[in-house]
Amino acid sequence: MTHKCSIAIGVLLASTASFAGGQTVPTITGSLQALVGELTSHDYFLDHPHNDPRPYIEPTVEATTLYRASRHISGGDLDEAAKLAQQVDCEVVRFVDEQTKHDYVLLREDVDALDAPRGWGAYLFNPDSELPALVEAPHPIDDSNSAKVAAMVFARGARGLLLAGAQRDKADVPDLADSVFHQVHVAWTGAVGQVGVWQIHGFALEKHPFPRNAKAILSTGGGDVNDEIVQLDDQLTDRGLESYAFNRLKPNNELNKWVNEGTSGLRFASLAATKNEQGRHLRSIGGTFVHVELERSVRGDAKAREVAAEAIAEAIEETARQRQEEVLGDE
Repeated sequence: MTHKCSIAIGVLLASTASFAGGQTVPTITGSLQALVGELTSHDYFLDHPHNDPRPYIEPTVEATTLYRASRHISGGDLDEAAKLAQQVDCEVVRFVDEQTKHDYVLLREDVDALDAPRGWGAYLFNPDSELPALVEAPHPIDDSNSAKVAAMVFARGARGLLLAGAQRDKADVPDLADSVFHQVHVAWTGAVGQVGVWQIHGFALEKHPFPRNAKAILSTGGGDVNDEIVQLDDQLTDRGLESYAFNRLKPNNELNKWVNEGTSGLRFASLAATKNEQGRHLRSIGGTFVHVELERSVRGDAKAREVAAEAIAEAIEETARQRQEEVLGDE
């Protein structure tokens, strides 16, 4: 196994560094995109069973331990988070982006302590974030380049980035409430969904009966069209990426006409995410979940990925601003 601190990420410092109030954790430096590439590489990621025989290991008590570690990370207590992570052969690391000099906290499996990764994923937290949003990539390899898009959105200031650790045939985390991925999601979204989630997926147009110009399919998973869907639809369309949204509204409903040009929202039911566990969780506590499906041609083109990521980031920022204004207006 390649050592976890490869040249692509940076150099693990021999000493530990102070972070967020005096705690000490190991530090690595490098490019955020390179780090995401490493975390979705063979060293950390369990690929399709046909070419990767390593099994996904279902977490039991470990999921609870890592939920607690994640809560400590979001609360700034990295010492306690690191202790808990170490108990289950994971680690808490400080990551410094060498270009922006921004500090992040990384929770991942400790591949030096394991014979092989267990497929539990990797998680980045931004302690300086003012945006109540997580960006999630549940299928970083299956939905090619979706992790790159998610990382670009995260770099614009979102609070967390969640990367799955196994190919969907081994562990499809949107279906698994007992996965580490889901437990970190729960820990970082808050008790009443104060932090929303923007989950990045991918589709191939030829496999669906969608309009031929569709570049993105959006959904809350609940059949409605909320402010986030409208804002993201506007941002994508303004950039030349035609967007549609699953919903259960009547075709002539004004919101459906706005996002779908009158086409029934049920036309997009194959990408509705109605059974997505992360979406179910947020809807159950009154939070916001946005399921973003990007067409393969968008994900496969570097410039188009940047455009899509910019649209998502702008939608996150704009809806956060609007909600803050609503709160201030009610006071």
